[in-house]
Order: sequence, then C-alpha cells, then structure tokens
Amino acid sequence: MDEKRDFQRLQVDHPVRVKELDSGREHQGLGRDLSPNGLSFYLDDPLPVGMQLAVAIEPIKALVAPLNAEVEVLRVDPEGLGYVVATKIQRML
Repeated sequence: MDEKRDFQRLQVDHPVRVKELDSGREHQGLGRDLSPNGLSFYLDDPLPVGMQLAVAIEPIKALVAPLNAEVEVLRVDPEGLGYVVATKIQRML
C-alpha cells in the first residue's frame, strides 16, 4: 500500500515535553517528525489513542521556532525499547 501525505514532514530531533491534559502527568520524549497537521515523537511509555495532550518543543538552536500545541493521540506503535506516538494537532498555543 502506498502512503500518500498531503504535506512534507520535517524531521524533529528535539526534546518534547508532553503533558496529559486530564491528569496533568508529564512525560519527556524525543521529537520524530512534524507536519502542518501532526507531530510524532518517541516515548518510553505508551499512551491511549484519543488522549488529549499539551506538547512543547524548545529547539536547541534558535533557527527553529518553539512549538506549543494541544494534540490528540492517533496511533501508538512499538519501536525499539519505547513507542512512537503519532498525534493530530488540535490547536496551537
């Protein structure tokens, strides 16, 4: 099956702060890629599909703007010792 995307994805190798909106529980992850509609990142622990999160990326280099958004978990896939969490951006903060 060919995967077709509407937008090019940008590689994001920056730390990601993730906060569960319902519980306030926080996680530290590592960005994977970003598009105008979504963000994916690596986490040590899986998150349930449908969970609402606040995410923040503070790039190490000033060439890239910080990202703060509310997202919804669409998919969680095991990879290596952790998980790739794919999300849809609900709104920018």
